[in-house]
Amino acid sequence: MIRRIWMLIGWLGVVLALVFSLGPPALPENSGHTDKFVHLAGYGLLMFWWAQLIVRRRWRLALWVVLFGLALEGLQGLVPNRLPDAGDALANATGVLLGWLAARLLPNLPAALPGTLGLRL
Repeated sequence: MIRRIWMLIGWLGVVLALVFSLGPPALPENSGHTDKFVHLAGYGLLMFWWAQLIVRRRWRLALWVVLFGLALEGLQGLVPNRLPDAGDALANATGVLLGWLAARLLPNLPAALPGTLGLRL
């Protein structure tokens, strides 16, 4: 049950990444480095979240998340009022790296939650 909920929230994160990347810009053009921080945090969280489910060969997951971010940056060139940005792609990849590191350092949350909540898987 926890795994299914965790996966559902993970897919919601993927959909949100699609919506925010291909929809109208959420931040004004003069937002400075805030945009890069949002990319870093978003992709870091996305990687960390999915790394809780995919614990073996996380490097493959990281590669897929980086490629996902690159694809979305490239697709922004086809969307009105959006432009691909190499800095955003770099922030995405850095976020993936940080999410991967956090997942390696912290306990596996879906496995730890049932015991914490008094539930059994």
